[in-house]
Amino acid sequence: MIIRTLAILVQALLLYLMQTSVFTAFELAGVVPDLMIILVVAVAYMRGSNKGMLAGTVCGLLMDLTYGKVIGLFALMYMFIGFISGFAHKIYDESDYTIPVFLVGISEFLYNLFYYVFFYFLEGRLNVGYYIFRFMIPRVIYTVLVSLLLYRLLNLENILFGRLDGE
Repeated sequence: MIIRTLAILVQALLLYLMQTSVFTAFELAGVVPDLMIILVVAVAYMRGSNKGMLAGTVCGLLMDLTYGKVIGLFALMYMFIGFISGFAHKIYDESDYTIPVFLVGISEFLYNLFYYVFFYFLEGRLNVGYYIFRFMIPRVIYTVLVSLLLYRLLNLENILFGRLDGE
């Protein structure tokens, strides 16, 4: 259990570094995939709501330290996504890749909706159509495409730690 918690922390840090450095070079349509969402959804789907909220809090705090105007807002959004995605843990199947990819798409959409409300709408920028077509849709598509590969790696890690733990 401690090993898995440390693994979540290490994965969050590695994916955060990749998202903020490596993937900025692979920007498409002005957006970068959200690797943090993929990690939060994967952990929540494979391990349940509690681990999903832990991963969400860690990932959100990393984002807060970099981009946040208020510490805790990203952590709250990611933690909520981890909690909601964790309900799908009841139907977890290590060979099924459609449900987690679908969850990543829905979670990325919800995250972008929250982001719009907190950072645009409340500041009086009401052009929601521009935000949806310029940022939200390309980011959701890009994140879902990257999740196809990244979820496989995270799932293999989960299977490996499950065998080490004797599950």
